[in-house]
Amino acid sequence: MTIRTITIQGFRSVRNMTLQLSQLNIVSGPNGCGKSNLYKAVRLLHEAACGRLSQAIAEEGGIQKVMWAGGQRKGDYKKDPKRMILAVEMQDHEYQIEIGFPEPLISLFALDPLVKKEMLWLSGYQRRPVSLLMERVNQAAFLKNTDDERIAYPASLTQEDSIFGQLSDPHLYPEVSQIREQMKQWRFYHEFAVSSQSPMRVPQVGIRSPVLSHDGANLAAAFETLRERGQTETLYEVLNAAFPNSQFYVQEMGGRFQMMMKCDGILRPLESSEFSDGTLRFLCLAVALLSPRPPRFMALNEPENSLHPDLLPALALLIAEASRYTQLWVTSHSEALVEMIQAHTAITHYLLDQKDGETIIMECQRAED
Repeated sequence: MTIRTITIQGFRSVRNMTLQLSQLNIVSGPNGCGKSNLYKAVRLLHEAACGRLSQAIAEEGGIQKVMWAGGQRKGDYKKDPKRMILAVEMQDHEYQIEIGFPEPLISLFALDPLVKKEMLWLSGYQRRPVSLLMERVNQAAFLKNTDDERIAYPASLTQEDSIFGQLSDPHLYPEVSQIREQMKQWRFYHEFAVSSQSPMRVPQVGIRSPVLSHDGANLAAAFETLRERGQTETLYEVLNAAFPNSQFYVQEMGGRFQMMMKCDGILRPLESSEFSDGTLRFLCLAVALLSPRPPRFMALNEPENSLHPDLLPALALLIAEASRYTQLWVTSHSEALVEMIQAHTAITHYLLDQKDGETIIMECQRAED
């Protein structure tokens, strides 16, 4: 399920933007240009599929904080200027969700988003009625069932969340359910909890973990799962390049796992509580990118943060290697990292800037070019 395009309208500093994606996509630009806003907008599509749209917007400060704050211009959405539109075109399907403000003076929940429209089409039909698999307007929806019949969804929908989070009897609507499950499997890595109180720094109960959690809390278990089941040769090649004369392994203590590190010149192994923040973050990136269960799509937001420049070549190798199995979206403010990745593989590179408060594309280099 390769993503072909992402369209974002009315989200924070992004007024109206469509990005065409390849296998490895990098979004870069100066601080404050809106790179993270694009990342967060794509993640909202994932959160909608997970049934967490309202909660995810609340975590961003509520609907008023995520909506486009600039003025209207020619070509903007005509019917309702205070509306956010997120759309993704995949290999076989297109999905779009439109989100707006709640009605004033009706409820105290003024920061709740309201889903105004939600659509799912088969790709390649220019969004004609014949290709429409799901159409939702406010709290009513029509879906195509297993007999290819367009039927009314038998329940009233909660307007604060996507239909994906409310869909019952998914076997009756197999294509809608399939897209929901595929979008739920997207992975996003933005920040890893590396403080002194982080779960990564103390022994944790170890269970097989082919997927690193979004916050990296299961690092030791995911590292050991990768060592036993995954690309061990690539893992150690990258770690040797990043940390010469060092060895990483997992110590098991009564069912609890802890990351350990042996370094030449140090007489005892170091526990994860003694690792630097950058070392822990790099380990998380290595385990996430070399997952023995690679996702179809993964997004990394500024993975170079807190890493020493000497670690960037190994990070570039990691990202290039992961793109062989997973479609990647990487935001970065490091032009050095972008150049290092490009030395390994073809990329689609969007260079952003901001003009009058709006995120704009200054330059785009496509992989197929």
